[in-house]
Amino acid sequence: MTNLSDLLPAGAASKQLSFTADGAIAQGDTVSLETNGKVKKITSANSNLARFIGLADAAISDTASGKVTMKGGIAANGLSSLTPGATYFVQNDGTLSTASSSVTAGKALAATTLLLKG
Repeated sequence: MTNLSDLLPAGAASKQLSFTADGAIAQGDTVSLETNGKVKKITSANSNLARFIGLADAAISDTASGKVTMKGGIAANGLSSLTPGATYFVQNDGTLSTASSSVTAGKALAATTLLLKG
């Protein structure tokens, strides 16, 4: 075995879709799907946890198109300092934390990899 994908079912890491951003989004940011069909970074000012769909695969400029790793996929871009095996939750300000909240993001597979809850 040479990498993590050897352990995963075929296609598990490919749950990515392209969306247009409603505001600037950084790599690894938690995003929500807005009613206009665009994605927006979850922040304390835009705490739309009920619409959480995944993590930005790369930075996306406002009104540009970019990929989001969706629930059920494996996010491995823009993450760091995760505790392998720990469950992470999306907080009201959009950060990921092991502190419980109403939205489970997923389980850390490695310090930089999160299996998003499907």
